[in-house]
Order: sequence, then C-alpha cells, then structure tokens
Amino acid sequence: MKTLALTLLFILSLVTLLSAARADALSQPRIESRMARPLPLPEGDDKDDDKKDDEEDEEEYRGLSSHAALELVDPGGLDDVLRLRLAARLGP
Repeated sequence: MKTLALTLLFILSLVTLLSAARADALSQPRIESRMARPLPLPEGDDKDDDKKDDEEDEEEYRGLSSHAALELVDPGGLDDVLRLRLAARLGP
C-alpha cells in the first residue's frame, strides 16, 4: 500500500512539474515565422487621385535628409545611433 501511494505521489509530482514547465515555456515571447501574413490591398475607383497623392508625397520626402528621415520613422532614433557610435568608440 505504501508503494502504491508513493508511486501515485511521484506521478502527480511529475505531472505538476511538466505542466509548470509547459506554462513557463508558453508564457515567454517568441518570434514565429508566418505569423503575420500580408493582406491584399483593396482596389479602389480613384486610382488617378491616389497616383497624384503619391507623387506629391514622394516629392515632399525626396528633399529630406537622412537624419530627418530617421526622425520621421523612429523619433529618438538619432539619439540612439549617436549613443551606439559613442559606445563603439569608447569600447567596453
């Protein structure tokens, strides 16, 4: 009887350990391929209007410097780049 109780207790502890490990593994973030799928753009009737808008936007962005473009895409990104360059020069 003691052997049966001990075996049951051992099996229950293994189940608890494995379920805890699985829950911990599932709670950690990970990157999976094929997670975000591209969606087709809906076709509209105002294709000519969109072309004109795109051309105007393109002309606006053409005059931007690389620093201004970086700030537009990632505000504060220029500061990060400068910090990385400084850290690379100073070394570890």
